[in-house]
Amino acid sequence: MTQEINQYLKKSYQRLLDYSIFHASRAGIPDEATDVLNEVILALLQMDDTRVMNLLSSKKIEKGIERSELDWFIMKMIKLNCYSETAPYRAKLKQIHTSNIDVCRLQIEDVDDCAIDRAEVVLMRFKQVREAFDDLCLSQKGKQIFEYKFFEGQLFSEWKGKETKKELYEVYTKVTNLIKARIEKKTLI
Repeated sequence: MTQEINQYLKKSYQRLLDYSIFHASRAGIPDEATDVLNEVILALLQMDDTRVMNLLSSKKIEKGIERSELDWFIMKMIKLNCYSETAPYRAKLKQIHTSNIDVCRLQIEDVDDCAIDRAEVVLMRFKQVREAFDDLCLSQKGKQIFEYKFFEGQLFSEWKGKETKKELYEVYTKVTNLIKARIEKKTLI
């Protein structure tokens, strides 16, 4: 595994885990989101490094969002492993035989599941930020900087533009404050 792939996985793991949590909960396997993501990463690490690097270096725009082909590939594999009964992860689960379990002997306590659906909350908040961002009349530079940091999860130390980190953070903070104000305003209405 190359250093670039390793860096990508470190930087993107939490975002991909949130994506996996969302789809695993919708597929009825909420406790297995981490396992699904790890299965996908394992399959990725077993692929040819040059193929993975090609996916990482090429960009693709889907649903108005630009990401690397590797992002789209991993998200597609997460969805496939969550929903498809014949996908590698779900196929492994089928091999676990449960026919010898006497359900009557299990002592299961009925507990109301009032747990907050974290994936749903994250998705809802993300949509609020996206809507507020789209509603604002920002300069092209302001849009690029905010998208780079917030939506793409990139580091300002890797910014290819001529702006200093201080300038980047100032613009990012201003856009963030505008978005917060827009969301608060919509909440009050």
